Amino acid sequence: MKRVDVRMAAITWLLLLSGFSSNTCAAEAPLSLEQAISFAVNNDPWLKGNKLNEQALLAESIADGELPDPSLSVGLLNLATDTFNFDQEPMSQFAVGLAQTFPRGDTLKLKRRQKREQSAAYPFLRADRKARVALKVSLLWLDTFLAQRSVALIENNRYLFEQLVDVAHANYTATSGSTRQQDVIRAELELSRLKDRLSSLWQGHDAAQQALGEWLSAELVNRALPDNLQNNDLTASSFDDQQQTMARIVQHPRVLAIDRKIESISTGLELAHQQYKPEWGINAAYAYRDDAPGGDDRADFFSMGITVDLPLFTANRQDQRVSAASHRRAAVQTERDLLLRELRSGYQQAGAQLLRLDEREKLYQQYLLPQMHDQADATLAAYTSDGGDFTEVMRARIAELNTKIMALQLKVKRQKTLAKMHYFVVASVVDESIQGEHN
Repeated sequence: MKRVDVRMAAITWLLLLSGFSSNTCAAEAPLSLEQAISFAVNNDPWLKGNKLNEQALLAESIADGELPDPSLSVGLLNLATDTFNFDQEPMSQFAVGLAQTFPRGDTLKLKRRQKREQSAAYPFLRADRKARVALKVSLLWLDTFLAQRSVALIENNRYLFEQLVDVAHANYTATSGSTRQQDVIRAELELSRLKDRLSSLWQGHDAAQQALGEWLSAELVNRALPDNLQNNDLTASSFDDQQQTMARIVQHPRVLAIDRKIESISTGLELAHQQYKPEWGINAAYAYRDDAPGGDDRADFFSMGITVDLPLFTANRQDQRVSAASHRRAAVQTERDLLLRELRSGYQQAGAQLLRLDEREKLYQQYLLPQMHDQADATLAAYTSDGGDFTEVMRARIAELNTKIMALQLKVKRQKTLAKMHYFVVASVVDESIQGEHN
């Protein structure tokens, strides 16, 4: 009786392994990682806002490069206060004047250039945002995938543990059985732990799925994920050449955005130097005079003048502005150095993790998984032939399940590491992205 029941459980286990299908509630095509990233990037409102800010700076660059508006003056001059008659005094005039100022040196050209340099950073900020969104969505998608496949593995094994609980009960009640009460309790305990683990995984799955809702539509969030990670989702082939990879880090969109910021601040330094140059102004006026009371004709007046300010005392104004602009540029250059250090360190850290994950994944695929499977089969065979202990059967099956889940976790961690490394070397897509926007 004991051998028959256990053999039936073993057969059930093999059938479940060969005939397992994922627990999906929808018949639609699974949501691939590429689809999730594409939807998130194409529907990110931040990118639209960034584009509008760039257009605002370009509009301001046109305005900042134009001369100030001329000023118009109209007035009555030298009216006699006893009668206020316009023709009483020869000096009474109705004057109309125009004045125009000309900013210092190349101020207009430099202001226009500075705004354009500021706007030039925005395409790189958008490229960085796209890479960040791709990384964020990749991590969330992989978390959801890990929870989904872990649930599938446990669901696949739960039926075996239920069969083992039935076998333990049957053999315990049989007079000829060697199963002890503690074996029955152990089997029931492991089944309860399995159910709790399953509930915990569903909790993580739901949390990761809802987090994806920040980036995806409700229809996409509710779609199932593929049963396997495709090899072309994320690959490590582009990270083999270390020298080329470091060169691409220098071309990271965040670095290029700071380069544009440095250019803008350098132009600001040139603007500060323009304060040493004078500001010019020109004015012209035409004054109309009425005829004399006796009918004599009075000539009208025309006047013209030039104004210029004299930047003679520069110690507390111009010199300080130049010093401030110079310090600001040096500070941003330091910011660039820190960013390069951060990107290089992040890439190298991810690369070291990838190397160890590859070693561990190879170990699991070549040794641990086959060995755990053989051990589980051996303990089951020994138990069916009355030569093994039921506790060892449970322990071996639990160890095999844990090993499968750990192998899955390693595979997902590897993909997460590749996603992080891809973010650090996104320079290869920056030029194409910006060129596409310009076109």
